Amino acid sequence: MNKTTACKLLGAALVASGLLATSAQAAIFTEDFNSYTGTQNTTQADTGLEVAFGGNVAGWSKSGAGVIHAVDLANLGGQSNPSDWAVMLWQDNVITQASGIAANDNGTSYEVTFDYGTAVYAAGNYGQRTGAGDAILVEVLRGDNTVLASNTYAAGAWSESDNSNRNLSAGLSGTLAYVGDGTGDVRLRSGPAVGGQGRFEGEIDNISVDVVPEPSSLALLGLGGMLLARRRRG
Repeated sequence: MNKTTACKLLGAALVASGLLATSAQAAIFTEDFNSYTGTQNTTQADTGLEVAFGGNVAGWSKSGAGVIHAVDLANLGGQSNPSDWAVMLWQDNVITQASGIAANDNGTSYEVTFDYGTAVYAAGNYGQRTGAGDAILVEVLRGDNTVLASNTYAAGAWSESDNSNRNLSAGLSGTLAYVGDGTGDVRLRSGPAVGGQGRFEGEIDNISVDVVPEPSSLALLGLGGMLLARRRRG
């Protein structure tokens, strides 16, 4: 069998099995919080970015004082849209997805990924900056509000002297893996890991929920990619 025939057969087999489609599928759910609308009343300490409180994000419920707090990572004070909002989680602030997502097939592996970092409000509230021991909690909830999976994520302390760890500048990415139990749609929830600290315990943005491909699928996709690459070079 020549290389052309082999590649065609492998490609057909992968398409028929759905493995090629798996690699190209969009995420089950994404959230960048850019639908945020709130009261932008000042600028952030150290960065000068616009900060807001009392806001809402489409598709999310909220609880706690002054929620939802957010920082516009794209705009210094007085600048205009487009905005790039990230949610800041102050001591009792909790955000919860309002509607379930279909990401809970029994025995299927999923992962929630997101960016996270430190936070603070205005210069007059500098004592509210994220401390070294603070962390946010990210949870996957079943329909009855029981927790299917959860983990805490500590971004470290807000950097006072430079921009090495302010907001999302440290480039921290979190992953929460879970296995579906077939009990119905799930929702995401995030808030302070401890709460009541009088500080912003962190910041979250760019959430995605995806299926984790089976190892056999990944191996076949890798083999298919190598054969197709060889075919193009041949």
